[in-house]
Amino acid sequence: MIGWDAMPYYYPVFLNLEGRRCLVIGGNGMATEKALGLHAAGARVTVIAEQVSEELAEAAVLGHVDWRPRGWQAGDLEGFYLVVCAPDDRSINAAIHQEAEARGILFNALDDPPHCGFIFASVHRQGDLVMAISTSGVAPALGVQLRRCLGELLGPQYADFLTMAREYRDAITTQLPAFTPRRDLWYRIVDSDIIPLLKQGDESAARGLFEGFLREAGVTPQRVPITTPQEEDSHDCAA
Repeated sequence: MIGWDAMPYYYPVFLNLEGRRCLVIGGNGMATEKALGLHAAGARVTVIAEQVSEELAEAAVLGHVDWRPRGWQAGDLEGFYLVVCAPDDRSINAAIHQEAEARGILFNALDDPPHCGFIFASVHRQGDLVMAISTSGVAPALGVQLRRCLGELLGPQYADFLTMAREYRDAITTQLPAFTPRRDLWYRIVDSDIIPLLKQGDESAARGLFEGFLREAGVTPQRVPITTPQEEDSHDCAA
């Protein structure tokens, strides 16, 4: 167990939770945020809590989460990939953490770093652009503040650029299979005036410049229409 005076060196990752079984223990506001966030990421979410928030109860009615209206019991973690613990009674965190460790399950007890195998970052999302900031659990409020600053600094043109890039990505990958020329093409695109043009609202000129780079590299511009996630901000007290 690692105390506050010996915080670990965290390794940042982005998890693909599509279809993964994830468990949230607790039904309060923090538990609700995490349960709905996991569902939005494509996870199959189970919630164990005697009582839950109205929002979480509605999610259960809609089938977004599986709510088991009872308290945690030993053995509940079996078969889960990731577990988030946010009970009103934090005295059970240690026992749940012990079971998670024994089963090799990713585990987070909100606002309780000594009982965490990972911590949540403060996240800003604009379409495909995702920025995650962590203070290793030391000063979560600073992570939230930095996220807001970066969100204001990086305008919607970056998300617009990524949407455009995603539309042509398949064409680039299939028509330019060699790594080096493909890498060089992406750097020419990123270092060009495409993003400034998008910032000015001139999508037509930006797209024309993008497709010009493709043709120069021998790639026939073929678009695949993309629907991107909505812009959102989220944070956790253990950021």
